[in-house]
Amino acid sequence: MVDRGAALPMGGFSSRTGARMFAFRMVMMQPTSRLAPLRRDRLLLALVCGTAAVVCFEAAGTAGAAVQVIAAWVVIAAVHACLIAVAAATARTPGLTAGARRFWASVAVGAAIYLAGDIAQVAHAAAAPRTLTAATGGTAQVAALTVGSAVLMIALLAMPLGFGTSRERVRFWMDVATVMVAALVVGWYLVVPSGGGDAGVRTAGAVVRGPVVVLLCCFVVAKLIMSGTAPFTGRCAALGVTAAVVKSGADALARDGLTERTLPWFLALTVAAHALLCIAIRATQQQIRDDPQAVTRRRGRRRYSLLPYAAIAVTFALLIVAVRMDQRDAVPIALAGAATSTVLVVLRQLDAFRENERLLRELDAKVTELHSAQQGLHRSLAERDSLAARLHHQAFHDDLTGLPNRSLYAERLDAVLTRGAPAVVMLVDLDDFKLVNDDFGHAAGDALLREIGRRLRGCVHVGDTVARLGGDEFAVLISPPHDDPAEVAARIVAAVGAPMAVDGGAARVGASVGIAMTTPSGPARTAEALLRTADRAMYAVKRAGKGSFTIADGAGPQSRSIR
Repeated sequence: MVDRGAALPMGGFSSRTGARMFAFRMVMMQPTSRLAPLRRDRLLLALVCGTAAVVCFEAAGTAGAAVQVIAAWVVIAAVHACLIAVAAATARTPGLTAGARRFWASVAVGAAIYLAGDIAQVAHAAAAPRTLTAATGGTAQVAALTVGSAVLMIALLAMPLGFGTSRERVRFWMDVATVMVAALVVGWYLVVPSGGGDAGVRTAGAVVRGPVVVLLCCFVVAKLIMSGTAPFTGRCAALGVTAAVVKSGADALARDGLTERTLPWFLALTVAAHALLCIAIRATQQQIRDDPQAVTRRRGRRRYSLLPYAAIAVTFALLIVAVRMDQRDAVPIALAGAATSTVLVVLRQLDAFRENERLLRELDAKVTELHSAQQGLHRSLAERDSLAARLHHQAFHDDLTGLPNRSLYAERLDAVLTRGAPAVVMLVDLDDFKLVNDDFGHAAGDALLREIGRRLRGCVHVGDTVARLGGDEFAVLISPPHDDPAEVAARIVAAVGAPMAVDGGAARVGASVGIAMTTPSGPARTAEALLRTADRAMYAVKRAGKGSFTIADGAGPQSRSIR
């Protein structure tokens, strides 16, 4: 392990082919269609090609450690200067929300802090290029990097995440705490040198800047993308998280100091990490210019993140590794992290159980409400059907007697004639009904009409129709005729002529019946023609003395009296 005050290795890096392949893959890792923006944006093209060239130069390790260290920090300073300009320009892009403008302005502020640390680091590297801190960062650079990263993280956390309730906000912060605990444990294990002690204290900042920032970035970015409130596109998020991962890898590489073999790769990864962040923001700026809705379009349906659960799994896995490898310095840290993560996840799940219980209660209430509404709807439908049936009955039946009225009688007669079935039509007119109204009153007359309706129903079969056409006139439709029409007419005349008890005494009326019928050998007749024929026959009976019936045929009415 190389101490911070020790000189850096000055030899060359032997694996030049691997360095070239690393730089080549950085450029070619995207599909051809995704490289199209490079042809339209010269700045983006310069950033990508320049980064590839510098990474190739640093990874090759042919220029000597001092030159490579100074060159790396000069390039990083230039990248951060470009980042300030790009982030500030993105914040001024038309169509962005106020929250998105604040976020990009915060990115510009964070980049300015980075740049201040870079300038101090260039001066430090130029003064002592062969020390370890010249490559990994002096006090000023580390402080600037930590503060700048904090600004970026605060800007991410300040973005609205679409929380509907305070309970959702509490669960989010519990997830953040779980991720932070896991990140601290992993970071301590990967970044802090073996043996801990003073070296562990000095590298605590690297833990915060490395794995903690990476995992928090992944978690918060995922939440923003899923909520649809992210101020950046999915491509920018992927590149930004990749930059954080690359920087964390570089810090892990310097855990036990830098050797002749690891220094070039450390510098290459450090330059690549800072450049990727600038490339991501420039690509986002171009996407927003091409499509102002690119940052507001919802990109996923899943409303939860698996990262907190993955984080607790990592802490337990790290604890198992530390115990099996007998790493006594790491076991207490891993154990504390596993215990803390477990407590946080248990609290998170208890809160989720309470929320589920509340949702189930609300669901039960909704189901009960819907059931009541369904029953009410069934009652309403039943009432509607009952009302419709009553209205239909009232439209086609006589209010006084309950018998079919003229409309329903005509409808049934038309239906019988349309089928070509034999039909017998009888028109029944009451004789001397006016005298009943005059002698006993209209109430007695109404009662008599109801009784006559019942008597007429008793004279025919169930399938036949007895209707009241109006006043004291009734009609009978027999189809098919089961009895001789003359016998039916005789029963009607006899039934109507029988005395009827009314208030104040007994009333008696007669019946004049006119009959018309269809014959199998005769011509087809219409309902109007049959009714007209039966009407003429009925009036013929009245002229002949009432109280009898007449059957009309093609030759004229034939009268048969029963008196």
